[in-house]
Amino acid sequence: MQKTILITGATDGIGLETTRMLVSRGHNVLVHGRNPAKLEQVKQELLALGSDGGIESYLADLACIEDVEALAKAVAGKHGVLDVLINNAGVYSASDRITQDGLDIRFAVNAIAPYLLTRKLLPLLGPPGRVINLSSAAQFPVDPDALTGQRDLSDGAAYAQS
Repeated sequence: MQKTILITGATDGIGLETTRMLVSRGHNVLVHGRNPAKLEQVKQELLALGSDGGIESYLADLACIEDVEALAKAVAGKHGVLDVLINNAGVYSASDRITQDGLDIRFAVNAIAPYLLTRKLLPLLGPPGRVINLSSAAQFPVDPDALTGQRDLSDGAAYAQS
């Protein structure tokens, strides 16, 4: 049965491999990325695979709350039903550690963005819908001061808290 599936962070790594598999099985795949050139390259690669399902690309920087909301709105504007949401995007380190919203980038991308995107898209998922959250085994207790950039942490510690 063909499903409509949104996957974040689909331009490399686990996200790209998952996307290739979903396309090869004929699903309608909504591919998210933050780099426009990379996103277009991946879309063209996926189209070349040939599929009975559709392939759409969505550009958004999940470090920006406004972009997360715009992504949800764009998906909802085109699709009345979403069968699966795969929250795959994640960040370990970045040159700019604090987002424009004043949050640690790891916390914004790895925790806030998947939560917000899921909340915004829940009406499309309905009872049979599924949300899949990918994460790491790295776990540290959360330091609230680090989340807002008031305390500097190593990349590993910040990532494990996200």
